[in-house]
Amino acid sequence: ELTGFYKYMDQLVSPTADPQASTLYQSVGTGQVVGGELLARFDTQYVDGWLAYTISQSKRVDRPGEPERPFTFDQTHVLSFVIGFNPGDNWRIGARVRYSTGNPYTPLRASYYDATNDVYVATAAAGLLSRRLDDFFQLDLRIDKTFFFDAWRLTVYLEVQNATNRANTEAVGYNYDYSERDDINSLPIIPSFGIRGSW
Repeated sequence: ELTGFYKYMDQLVSPTADPQASTLYQSVGTGQVVGGELLARFDTQYVDGWLAYTISQSKRVDRPGEPERPFTFDQTHVLSFVIGFNPGDNWRIGARVRYSTGNPYTPLRASYYDATNDVYVATAAAGLLSRRLDDFFQLDLRIDKTFFFDAWRLTVYLEVQNATNRANTEAVGYNYDYSERDDINSLPIIPSFGIRGSW
């Protein structure tokens, strides 16, 4: 399946330009999203799976006359691939691959030290959402064996999440004075063993 899409938005909520204004937000923003999606499925006696890929761009303008910027969760490329092998004798081996472009973020730097509250106050070091996190990638693996009985079945499996032990960045963080990045990363490699019975 191949699908294209386009969406135009108006009256998006945006903060007012004047922080002293009586109204903190106004519905004056505009935005648009354009892209396409490919979905392919396959199913044979020994191999099955699916592939999904999306390419898109989502941009918005907070107020008339201001420059265009990406939406907070804009991701240009998103790829998911799942494949399973059935070698026989009720064994199954599977893998899942996920990839996506990193989310936009605004880099920060310390502007001044607030002695009253004992904190460093940060300001933007570049344009709003002008940088991107590193791309996200994760590989998950699984192997299982199913035993069939008269009225029920038992499945034993071994699963490894994030098999490459990639440190994907979930959120941007900084040290106390904003002089160094201190990001929040996703979980490391996680092997797990399980037994499941079903009737």
